[in-house]
Amino acid sequence: MDELYLRLVLAGDASKFSWFVDRYKGMAFSIAYRIVNSREDAEEIVQDAFLKAFKSLGKFRQGSKFSTWFYRIVVNTALTKTRSAMPRPDSFDEGVVEDLLVENVDSAYHNLDTAERKAVVNDAMDRLSVEDRLLLTLYYLNENSIGEITEITGIARENVKMKLYRARNRMYKVLNGKLKSEISSVLG
Repeated sequence: MDELYLRLVLAGDASKFSWFVDRYKGMAFSIAYRIVNSREDAEEIVQDAFLKAFKSLGKFRQGSKFSTWFYRIVVNTALTKTRSAMPRPDSFDEGVVEDLLVENVDSAYHNLDTAERKAVVNDAMDRLSVEDRLLLTLYYLNENSIGEITEITGIARENVKMKLYRARNRMYKVLNGKLKSEISSVLG
């Protein structure tokens, strides 16, 4: 379907570009938000990325997926925005998180309602680095393949696999620590 709308836009019907906006704005926002961690900045990045994509549509290689090409624009726009922003700590100290039995974490997580689960996951994501948030968002939320993530981020395929593995481990440790403190506060 992307191909049809792409041909129409390239043929001069700019109004058909709204189809791409409607289709990709949600995931574009998720990607941008995971990088910049600000709703306002993410909205601005998505608008900028759509504008850049529209202006560069003639350069799009039709052998690739539009979504992969567009998400690359979103990532680059967001990373440029973060480089120009004031630096902030965006990682956690892995040494602080203690081991906890997996059953306790699973039990605590499953006892949360949907809104609480979402809040826990979002809080955990906020404690990860920009790169970890980006990789986890692309792989799990957007369901991009390793190859697509390679194209979107420009990170070598084997590095994507390793970084994704490490990001999952860090996410697990953050969730572990968060849920452990929840368990302690309930039991204590």
